[in-house]
Amino acid sequence: MNSFRLRLALLVGLLTVALLLAAGFLAWELTSRFNLDRLDRELHHLAKTNLERVNDRSHWERLDIALAFVAGSDRPPTYILWVKNNDHVVFRSKNWPAGIDPDRLRVLPTYENGVTFDRPPPPPQRLGLSPTNPALPIRETTSSTVEAAGSTWRVAVTGNPYTTLVLAANVDELNLDLRQLRRRYLSVLPLVLVLVGAGAWWLAARALRPVAALTRAAENITARGLDQRIAAPAHDREFRRLVSVFNAMLDRLEIGFHQARRFSADASHELKTPLALLQAELENALHAAPPGSAQQQTYTSLLEEIHHLKAIFEKLLLLSVADSGHLGLERHPVDLSAILTNIVEDCAALAPDLQIQSEVPHGVIVPADAILLEQALQNLTTNARKYNRPQGRVHVTLTTTGGRANVTVRNTGPGIPAADHSRIFERFYRGDPARRQGRVAGIGLGLSLSREILRAHGGDLSLTASNAEYTEFVATIPLHSAKPSLPVKHA
Repeated sequence: MNSFRLRLALLVGLLTVALLLAAGFLAWELTSRFNLDRLDRELHHLAKTNLERVNDRSHWERLDIALAFVAGSDRPPTYILWVKNNDHVVFRSKNWPAGIDPDRLRVLPTYENGVTFDRPPPPPQRLGLSPTNPALPIRETTSSTVEAAGSTWRVAVTGNPYTTLVLAANVDELNLDLRQLRRRYLSVLPLVLVLVGAGAWWLAARALRPVAALTRAAENITARGLDQRIAAPAHDREFRRLVSVFNAMLDRLEIGFHQARRFSADASHELKTPLALLQAELENALHAAPPGSAQQQTYTSLLEEIHHLKAIFEKLLLLSVADSGHLGLERHPVDLSAILTNIVEDCAALAPDLQIQSEVPHGVIVPADAILLEQALQNLTTNARKYNRPQGRVHVTLTTTGGRANVTVRNTGPGIPAADHSRIFERFYRGDPARRQGRVAGIGLGLSLSREILRAHGGDLSLTASNAEYTEFVATIPLHSAKPSLPVKHA
């Protein structure tokens, strides 16, 4: 999961899921508690009212009938009651569950409104109260939930000093409503999560919009455009700081790059004159030295090193000019076929022990600077010749596809390690085993220079394959209007 936007959206989604589940659980608990509290108040009020109004033994039977009528004849009983006067049970609903034992239910000895007395008031003359009877205090109500007869009951216990009243309400229907509410909530939750995920994805994209703009602006900054800067966003304070730091880094990078480019160009230019003088002196000394003498061999070796240094400085100068974007190309219609034919012949003459093969069609014309283009392609065949095995092969192919000419240079020999593929075009990088061991002369500028020349022509250079059998480079360049003839094979 490498996408920061995806991780951010998932994080928001998971956080939302957790919050929704927590909110749903809390709402469930609060709703259950509210319903039970409401039912407890209802039972307490019903018990208190009837304790104050009882007139005879038939009062509780009438109350039971009234409660059954409220519930409906086609439904199980919603309310049931049990009444005990002193030690005698005076009434019990006929549907009273056997699993509820009123004698085991807790009865509080305390009374409402903090009423206390040393001795209970005298009992009423009748079971109920008459205008002449004193009002009896009502005990505080205790409530509990009991499972009995396959149902859940909310049981309230209260009374007065002489009577104990137990009222129970069936809460199955209430629980059923709560379960239905929970199912509906859970069924809607996936849709909510999808909407939250989409919203989180959109918000993540909107939050990362300045980063995307910063990325696009940074992509447009190249070695030839280090003077470009990124405009700071007007409203995002955090990103303003990031942009200012990035622009400051570009300032330092531009200064360092220009200094390095100037040093490369100035050093190569300033050393050309001393090298030319040194070359002239060595050539004169070589001509004056006795043939076959040790001095002649020394001067010849030194002269070869001078030519090698001049080639290095020429490449550095070309690369510095290419970096500045001012690589001057004198473009003309150039016969690429003829250039490749000459390069193949030179390669065959310099490496008679190798098998040099080519497939080069006649008349492939490209708009190019002939000298620079030949130098770029010559570097490829030189590498193919140097980094080869004894009695190996070099195969040069020219094809045209999609308005472009493709030059493929393949050679046998030690392959380039996979770890070096991404760095093979870096300057001064010599990653293959032959270069690391120093058996082949070179400083690692040829491929870099060839690619810069081809890119200046609108083409490119790439490593397409490298293994234990062969290594293959492909150079591309736009075609001129001329069309090639049939290929001519050379071996």
